[in-house]
Amino acid sequence: YNAFHVLSSGASFGSFFTSTTWDPTGSNTDAGTPSFGALGLILGSIIVTLFSVLIATPLAFGMALFFTEMCPRWLETILQPLIEVFTGMPSVVIGFLGLVILVPFLDKTIGRAVSGGATAGYGWGAAILVLVIMILPTIISVSIDALRAVPDSVREASLALGSTRWQMMSRAIIPAATTGLATAVVLGMARAIGETLAVALVLQGKGIPKNLLSLEAFFQPNVVITQQIAINFGEAQGAERDAYFMLAFILLIVSFLVICVSRNRASR
Repeated sequence: YNAFHVLSSGASFGSFFTSTTWDPTGSNTDAGTPSFGALGLILGSIIVTLFSVLIATPLAFGMALFFTEMCPRWLETILQPLIEVFTGMPSVVIGFLGLVILVPFLDKTIGRAVSGGATAGYGWGAAILVLVIMILPTIISVSIDALRAVPDSVREASLALGSTRWQMMSRAIIPAATTGLATAVVLGMARAIGETLAVALVLQGKGIPKNLLSLEAFFQPNVVITQQIAINFGEAQGAERDAYFMLAFILLIVSFLVICVSRNRASR
């Protein structure tokens, strides 16, 4: 209800989703006219979420396969508590580590060569790596449970047909655990797209960069939906407040669609 109020406050449905000019207070214009172009914020959230999931998923599946199929018992007793600890680690801790370690590292190694700015360590690149660290334990934990749920008869049948150990894992175990593995990815994606504090610490952006769809955008201060809501919603009033309600509503719809797609594929 509050979200759609913004459409009667000077914003049109088309411009909200097609324009990249986000200035709900009108402070960047001489006339003080607000602009509600959320495309840049939406793209930011989608980009950091998709890239983090694409990086974390194969790493998590490989770790889960090693944990369930090849890991010695003594190593399992060490890794299991570590995974549980990292799964429950507060996001502010990961964001702080990303701010003091990851951002300076990216600034010195890649950022300045790409964008040349003094704040080249901040941006989507740092946010993606922080999200990878955050969602990796979650995907690993759920994937381990999914792989362990595969009956031993599947493994025995595959090996009896002459499969190597790798063929048994890739052609028998993973297909049999597809539903559980898809659930693991969805849970990781849901945490990534809704993460706020850790991402805000390494983005440090107040607005959308001009070169939005370029490599430079990954290594300069940038914004996403959750960061803008967390920083500005508390003091927002009127149409600006309605605009942030609309951004939150968009996040809700995106999360709902992701879950629906995953459940549909799992049912097949």
